[in-house]
Amino acid sequence: MKAAIALPADYTVQNYVRKIVAILSQNYNIPFFGSLLPAHVSLKQPFTFESMEKLEHYFDMLAAQIAPFTIELSDIYCAEWSGYGILGLNVVETPPLRQLHNQINRELGELFEDTSAPHDGDLYHFHLTIEMGRTDRGNPYKAYFDQLTDKRANLRFTAQTLALFYYTGETYDCGSFIVYKVLPLTGSGH
Repeated sequence: MKAAIALPADYTVQNYVRKIVAILSQNYNIPFFGSLLPAHVSLKQPFTFESMEKLEHYFDMLAAQIAPFTIELSDIYCAEWSGYGILGLNVVETPPLRQLHNQINRELGELFEDTSAPHDGDLYHFHLTIEMGRTDRGNPYKAYFDQLTDKRANLRFTAQTLALFYYTGETYDCGSFIVYKVLPLTGSGH
C-alpha cells in the first residue's frame, strides 16, 4: 500500500488548472492522468506504509496541528524525466512549507519501515501538477509550454484542508488511486 499527503487547492486554482487540462486534452489528445486527483500541493510523495489505522491516526493528528496558511503559485513550468512529461505550477517555497515537509518525512520514518519516496527530502521542489503523462510519442506538455507567451501564474490560495491519497499498487495506473480522506486544518500555528 502507498499513500501521499497533500494540501488541496481552492476552487480558483482548481478552475485555472483544469481549464489548461481541457486545452491539453482538446489540442493534444492526451488522456487524463495527474488531473484525476484534485489540484494540490504535495507535502509527501507516495510512500509505502504497513497499517492504515496507524497512518490515519497520524494524519488526524497532523491536520489538528497545522493552521491554515497561504501558498503562492508563481509560474508555469515543464519538466521531463524517465519517459514522462509534467506541466505544473511552481510553488514559492516558504520556511513553514519546508519545515512541514521535513516534519512529515521525519515522523513517518519513525512510524513505518521505509517511507522514502522519489524527489522527497532537502531538495524537494514544491509544485502543483497541472497534468502529466507518457511522452513516448512526443511531449504535448512541452509543446503547450513553449507556445505560452506569458508563463506567470500569480495565484495564491489559503490551504484550508489536508488530503490523504491512497494508492493500491506500484504503477499508479488510472483507477489505482483515490482521495482517501480530507480534514480541515485546525491548528493554531505551525
